[in-house]
Amino acid sequence: MTSIAVIGTGYWGKNHVRTYSELADEGVIDNVKICDLDEKRARELGEAFNIEYLTDYKELISDPKVDAVSIVTPSATHFQLAKEFMEAGKDVLVEKPMTMDSAQAKKLVEISEDTGQILMVGHIFRHHPAVKELKHRIDLGEFGKIQHISSNRLSFGAPRKDMGVIYALGIHEVDMFCYLMDREYPYSIFTAASQCLQTDIEETAMITMDFGSTRAYAFESWLIAAYGKQRDLVVVGSEKTAKIDYLKPQELQIFDIRVAEQDFNGNTTFNVENEGSYTIPIPYAEPLKEELRHFVKCINDRTKPISDGTIGLHAVVMAEAALESATTGKSVEFTRS
Repeated sequence: MTSIAVIGTGYWGKNHVRTYSELADEGVIDNVKICDLDEKRARELGEAFNIEYLTDYKELISDPKVDAVSIVTPSATHFQLAKEFMEAGKDVLVEKPMTMDSAQAKKLVEISEDTGQILMVGHIFRHHPAVKELKHRIDLGEFGKIQHISSNRLSFGAPRKDMGVIYALGIHEVDMFCYLMDREYPYSIFTAASQCLQTDIEETAMITMDFGSTRAYAFESWLIAAYGKQRDLVVVGSEKTAKIDYLKPQELQIFDIRVAEQDFNGNTTFNVENEGSYTIPIPYAEPLKEELRHFVKCINDRTKPISDGTIGLHAVVMAEAALESATTGKSVEFTRS
């Protein structure tokens, strides 16, 4: 069995604590501990879930009963914490972005390889039930040739001060697009971004990724009030189209619609073949719980996570490229393989 500590109990850290507590109740792990610099917050959460809490993460490093940690702290602290815990023989799940710097991300991958410790990154949408179903159907060839992918991640609220939408939101899309296309990197990334409230923090960005015959577009913003909270993904294939509302993990919409090309005496014509649309129901599973359950399985089986350190590194490299493109106004090219 496994004992896990959650470091950081802010908005998302609380969800890690709740979910691990549920896994402990189910007998998937032995117990959970909490660590946060804010003693009041740690105490209140510890009392709510009847979990031991502390304020100094170094006590966890020397605790032989702690097998692994979830690092859910500000992104700037990820590198040092993940480094120390892996070097101390603990497995690590670190939230996205893995680091704010690709050199640091690469170093964490090297430490994981040298120590043999599990390094998993919280790219939660790889564990989304509808995404997993879509990926399976794409791999089977059900959609034909993928022509276009688009995603909207929109909301309205006060922007962050530590990072803009590229690292905070767009990192989901750059990872997801490569996951669906079964590629490490696109051929290139081009980004247009705007800063309305802070000169060094982009609140809106359009990220375009070139996969050769496929283009993928990600629209990210904190400043659009017109749609409420919008989180969706559309994949257009030569045979079918799919849509996922990320807020509905139990649904995958399929549009059995295509444009057919015909040749009449050397003249090309096009017509629409519409077989209708339908929704595939998917058994409900909370993406975070699926992610943490997967982490525990990797710890116990010593197997590579589906979002391992290398995946986290690739996402940081692409986020860096997107930010560079937004700054220079030029595409950033990747080596074609």
